[in-house]
Amino acid sequence: MYFSTKFFLPAFLFAVFLLPVITLAQSNAGITLIPAVIEEKADPGATFVRSLKITNESDVDKEFFIFKKNIKGVEAGGVPIFAENEEEMTGYEITEWIDIQEEVLNVPARGSVELPFTINVPVTATPGSHFGGLFVSAEPPKYRKIGAGVGYEVASILSIRIDGDIVDDARVRSFSTDKLLYGEKNVHFIAEVENQGNIMIRPHGHVTITNMFGSEPALVIVNEALAGVFPGTKRNFEFDWIEDGFGFGRYEAILGLVYDGEKGQNTIDATLIFWVFPMKVILTGFGILMIILVGGYLLTKYYVNQAILRAAGGRRIPPQRYRKQVGVSRFTFVFVSILVILALFLLVLLMFIA
Repeated sequence: MYFSTKFFLPAFLFAVFLLPVITLAQSNAGITLIPAVIEEKADPGATFVRSLKITNESDVDKEFFIFKKNIKGVEAGGVPIFAENEEEMTGYEITEWIDIQEEVLNVPARGSVELPFTINVPVTATPGSHFGGLFVSAEPPKYRKIGAGVGYEVASILSIRIDGDIVDDARVRSFSTDKLLYGEKNVHFIAEVENQGNIMIRPHGHVTITNMFGSEPALVIVNEALAGVFPGTKRNFEFDWIEDGFGFGRYEAILGLVYDGEKGQNTIDATLIFWVFPMKVILTGFGILMIILVGGYLLTKYYVNQAILRAAGGRRIPPQRYRKQVGVSRFTFVFVSILVILALFLLVLLMFIA
């Protein structure tokens, strides 16, 4: 049987699993557990021994309790969800493979103790990723179940990938913004990725944003920390596009993600449309336009009246008689003049936006 061991803390596991554990350990300052992650790749039927180093950071001798739990998924923010013993099996369990030699350890003040354990991969183990956690707690598990006692605990995450029929299938379940209309180029995106395979994936890539005028597209990096998506689960990736300058009209965002599969990189993508209308600028422009239209109307009407007076030698001519003499009504003249002014205003506004 073949297996290889890696003791490392990849960025995606830090984001997915370890941040809450590390924060808990620092806040209690009572115990340190090394390594924080044990990741293995093994064939069905493999057996190997590993160990954890448990350090008592307090100034008094302490008794610690060791127990194990499967990870059945992750929350939207990447925090692992640990399964209880009576919960339904998901197919990604690992605790039954782990044999702990000691379930209670006495660790001296400022001292360390090695905890060996054995991983026995069944011959019938299903291919893909299996996850669990080895916990070190200051209180017995039975008290934790009924809510009694006050203590703290830390966990080392185990990830075992079993060779065989690996399925690396994922899709973008949804790609959206938190609203359809924005007043500026400050847009919040939400991409929900569903892992339909049986291994952990780390989708990452970028979003390309283009406007309706064909200007140079903007790029937004997605999942730069390489956070993972647990098999059979969905996870939201949230990111923002913030850019200075004037934005207006229809925008298209194209999401392109890649992730490592069994035979190389796979791609998934999605597209959405959103709109940017700077209402302050639009309302200001509308106010200016109304002033131009009203002012243009009054000035044009005044000009027409003066032209009529000059044509009549200072005598007022009825509108019907003026139309017969000139061939055009006052209203038509004023309306055409206003349309010309409006067209010039829109042309200037379009040149400004483009």
